Order: sequence, then C-alpha cells, then structure tokens
Amino acid sequence: MDHLPGEFIAHLKYVQAHIGHEANAYRAARLLEIQMRVGAENYVLTELDPPVMHLQPWYYGWNNDVIRHELAHIILTWSNVESHLIAEYGSREAAQPVIEAFCHQALAFLQITQPMVDQAVKKHGVSARAVRHLMRLSGASVERALHRLIQDEPDYARAGFLTSGTHIAQVSHCNLPLPFWLFERVPEPTLLFPREANATFSTMPGGLRLIGVCWG
Repeated sequence: MDHLPGEFIAHLKYVQAHIGHEANAYRAARLLEIQMRVGAENYVLTELDPPVMHLQPWYYGWNNDVIRHELAHIILTWSNVESHLIAEYGSREAAQPVIEAFCHQALAFLQITQPMVDQAVKKHGVSARAVRHLMRLSGASVERALHRLIQDEPDYARAGFLTSGTHIAQVSHCNLPLPFWLFERVPEPTLLFPREANATFSTMPGGLRLIGVCWG
C-alpha cells in the first residue's frame, strides 16, 4: 500500500497537465467537465459520468479549498487509488479516514501547480527561498507552500520545517528525517544541520517564524 500515495500524486499531476495546469479550482472543475450544482451540503457523486459536485451557495463559483477538496475526491476515484484503499481496509467506512487524508494532501498540489514549483526551484533551488517564491506565485500559506515543495516527488529526499518562536510548528518530510519533532522546543534549529544536509533558512516578516528546507 506504500505505493498508493505516489500513484495518486502522479495521476493528479497528469490530470492537471491535461487542463493546462489551471490553478483556479472552479475553472479546473469546469475544464474537467464536472457538473457543478448548488446544494445544502458539499459532496460529489463520483459514480456518475460526468461526476457531479454539489456545493453550498457560498462556495459555488469561485476559487476555494472546498472545491479543491471535492475535486481531489473525484481525481482519487479516477486514479483507482480509492478502490485499492477500500479493498485494503475492507469497506469504504473503514478506508474513509485515509481517503480524506489523501484528499487533504492534494490541496497543496491543486493550488500550487507543477510549473510554479519548477519556476521556484529553477530560481532558488530546493530551498527556503523557494517556499517564499511559491507563496508569492500561488497565494498559498507558508505551511502549504512548504508541503508542496517537500512532497513534490515521492522518490526525492527532502524535508522542511516552520518555527513559531522557539518551537517547531510544522514539519514535512519525504525520505529524509529531521533532527527534531513537531512541537519540540528548539531555540537554534539552524545549528542542528550538517553541511551535507544542504539546509537553507529564511525568516518570515516579523522575525518569529523561520522556514527551513534541506535535501539529500
């Protein structure tokens, strides 16, 4: 089952390339010919062809995370990863927490497209400055930009973190460990990385949050 996250991300990127890497969630859904309707709750009917997305009125017609989340459910079904998860866990109900985790991970990929990542890495390398660049390109939060850079390819070895004061507020890692844990108090995180970690750091405006990125 370890291969399923990578398969989902690969299919997600394939779908995004098919529609020209559209980052606006509403326009992306339209380009994929998904039927969108106003309803009392947010959900999708993936068994229909084309799929139908029901959205509460205040989420309909504009770019937002609710559409991204429902879009992720549709792409997860298209990728056949969802059916593998249901088979692995024995039922949809048992697999639902994992399905939701997959869809939550997809939010960063749907908001920050591959050309954005490629541009940031070309300009800044795999670095903390690349995270800041992704924020500017996409309007994403620092947490989401960090996650998108670190998780870009399942075969890469990357890790990153974000501090809040002297504590580790966010971590993201892919085949590479960090020398501390989430929520741990680490007054000087920059001193914990050897040269071969290729670590870079960038302080956010206000001086209380530090972005760290390393790769191997």
